[in-house]
Amino acid sequence: MKLKIILLTILLLFFSSFIANAAQDNLGSYRKKIDKIDAKLIALLGKRMAVVTAIGHYKANHNIQPLQPKRFEAILQKNILLGQHVNLSEPFIRALMDAIHEESLAKEKVIEKK
Repeated sequence: MKLKIILLTILLLFFSSFIANAAQDNLGSYRKKIDKIDAKLIALLGKRMAVVTAIGHYKANHNIQPLQPKRFEAILQKNILLGQHVNLSEPFIRALMDAIHEESLAKEKVIEKK
């Protein structure tokens, strides 16, 4: 009886370790996917900011103020709707777009001062 308990304990330890390692491997795989997606997000934001810079030059050359509230509101509402289709909350989209808009305005204001 003791031998059976010892064998079962060893098997249980072995399989629980195997399962834990498999779960960790799976977690590592998911984390690698997240890292790749994050890199793509940063690259896309960089491309967006390059366009913002071009817009900033256009606005500066045509005496257009950097802040265009109606345009931002239209972008915000469009992205809130897009976010709903991929299960992203409105507060998250608002915070994200506010951060992007703040960075965009900062870039445009630097250009405006030149």
